[in-house]
Amino acid sequence: MIRVPLTLLACLALASPALAADLSPAEVVQRHIDAGGDVDAIVADYADDAVVLQQGRILDGKDAIRAFYAQMMGGGGAGRADAGGKPAPSGPPPMKVTKVWEEGDVGFVTWEMGPVHATEEFLVRGGKIRVQAVFMSGAPGGPPPK
Repeated sequence: MIRVPLTLLACLALASPALAADLSPAEVVQRHIDAGGDVDAIVADYADDAVVLQQGRILDGKDAIRAFYAQMMGGGGAGRADAGGKPAPSGPPPMKVTKVWEEGDVGFVTWEMGPVHATEEFLVRGGKIRVQAVFMSGAPGGPPPK
């Protein structure tokens, strides 16, 4: 059995949040992207009181953000059909990130997914996303989801 001094464990525990705080906004955005469909990893990037602004809706707080991602990641394309009535592929087209960058405390990402093109802005403070704004074009019509 390996014995680790308690002081070393305490230092590591204290250093972990400090290391997250040292990440640049672009690094936080990249970590967010790299989380893929892992809802826990995605939500871990947000501050407890974070706000997401997307398509006419506001997700206020980590619980609302978690519910949104859980629904989005859990909802597949099963049962959809194309205009000709043939079954649609199971799920959306792959997301292609075209650029990640930062300006001051704001990280940015541009991406494409089929006909949808988007730019997202992330205000990052202390290694956590405080505000995220999503701007999309080419999205299907209709009212914003509730």
